[in-house]
Amino acid sequence: MKFALIGFNCRFTHSCLSLFYLRQELFKNIDDVAVNINQFTINDPYYPTLMQISSLAADAFFFSVYIWNAHIIKRIINDLAKTQPFSRIILGGPQAIAFNADELPTGCTVVSGEIEGIDRSFYTDLKSGSLRPSYHGVRSREFYSPFTPDDFKDQLVNRHIYYESSRGCPYSCSYCISSLEPGVRYKDIAKVRDELKEILAHKPQSLRFVDRTFNASAKRALEIWKFLLDESKGTTFHFEIAPDLFSEEMFAFLQTIPPHLFQFEIGIQSTHVKTLSAISRKSSISSSLDNIKRLVQINTVHLHVDLILGLPYETYASFGKSFNDIFSVCPHYIQMGLLKVLPQTPISRQLGEFSIQHCNYPPYEVLSTRWLSHDQMAELFWFGECVEAFYNNRYFRAFFGFLQRNGRDGFQFFLDLLESCRKHDFFNRAKTQLLLSEILADFIRNDPMGGVLQELLIYDWLRCGHRFLPDHLGPHVLKQTKDLLWRELPQELPPLYTSASRNNFFKQSLFVKFSGETLHVLELTDGEEGVLCFLNEKENALLELYKVALLCRSVQPVKPVDL
Repeated sequence: MKFALIGFNCRFTHSCLSLFYLRQELFKNIDDVAVNINQFTINDPYYPTLMQISSLAADAFFFSVYIWNAHIIKRIINDLAKTQPFSRIILGGPQAIAFNADELPTGCTVVSGEIEGIDRSFYTDLKSGSLRPSYHGVRSREFYSPFTPDDFKDQLVNRHIYYESSRGCPYSCSYCISSLEPGVRYKDIAKVRDELKEILAHKPQSLRFVDRTFNASAKRALEIWKFLLDESKGTTFHFEIAPDLFSEEMFAFLQTIPPHLFQFEIGIQSTHVKTLSAISRKSSISSSLDNIKRLVQINTVHLHVDLILGLPYETYASFGKSFNDIFSVCPHYIQMGLLKVLPQTPISRQLGEFSIQHCNYPPYEVLSTRWLSHDQMAELFWFGECVEAFYNNRYFRAFFGFLQRNGRDGFQFFLDLLESCRKHDFFNRAKTQLLLSEILADFIRNDPMGGVLQELLIYDWLRCGHRFLPDHLGPHVLKQTKDLLWRELPQELPPLYTSASRNNFFKQSLFVKFSGETLHVLELTDGEEGVLCFLNEKENALLELYKVALLCRSVQPVKPVDL
């Protein structure tokens, strides 16, 4: 028999883990079977994609359905049934059960639950061509890595690798599908090490753990982290973690790792106590915020913090406070996601109680709640787009760092910036660093700290590696400053240059004079003005900004800037 396994990912760099698990189970339960995995993206042109799938001419087509690809799969399977009337169409994944019968082609089969736990009658019926409309897989005791060596030469080339060392979640958040089956099942730690060693032998660029709360067991998480540090050869690892579950041993270990080894996705969701209670999210907000601050200070792990817009009891004002609580601890990335009202989750049965309106089709985004009108929801959505564009990159780290350290109301700042963006028709334009910088420069023109903020924009622009200053950050006498330093600096100035490298140093470096106030903000002087030398060399640090050295009146380099 010939089976085609179809996945639609959000991006080419993603991969569909469930298809590999399915392939493993098909090989295990059916003899003389040919299985091929086919991965597309939700943005691929429709008709050519349909032609590719229909040309596979398989006995059965398996589709992995999630909220992000349900719309395209529903369209594909109904057209595929017309071109392949004698082939079976089988749907699995968390969104498969959300399809109504009238949305599916005749003879379509829906599989729910875990494929490893499905009854063997499914495979018997598949072989005989007598599949029932639905099957359910129970929770399985074992789930092994489904990859083969050939996958890393074909299906997984230049893609994120997904891996699970556990299934389930210690939390029971009412909006999450994991709440339907509470509890955590851990894979044997020796098995985890063996599987990871096999995967890492292929030197993937990115390996993402899909464990819902990776550090639910601090001791186990630390053991795996230490293993990855020893075994990694250039791979970056991504984890979903709960910040209030950190141990002191974990903090001590994270101080020893190189930058770019780990990325943490941290689900705060809200800091409003009544909201957290309503969604059954048990966590210590104070511990979470303190621990995020400690992780930022360690400066070895990229930190991505999540907030969810549209949760019960979250008002416009309380969401602003949640945002400010997160903004104040300075994570690298603030993700503002919309509540998705997933079918069968507890919150989907509380729509009347919370007056939640949401989109009828996947991904079921919230439109309004009892506490947020649709107009307020729309305003906060565009607020989030503004945060995404200006904050969630490395372009303005000194600029926003200054605002954060000085207790600026981040919520109000971005609301005001949003109005400025609308005046510039920002959301209909390409969001280049140049445009972002221009809008910020215009926005802070009348700010009480506008002079310092303007210089911080110059500093950030050059730290990103640009070798010129745009008009909105000028005028600056770059050439005159360089000529002056050429005459005044000694023939050798270790560690910046020797007499042999002096010419090349001046050729590749930029020199800008900064006020004493700005240099004090950057913690480079006690208030003395000076010249910053921007080198043509990146730091071996988390943000990979370009190196900079301070030249005082004594023209002695003080120290590199460390943000």
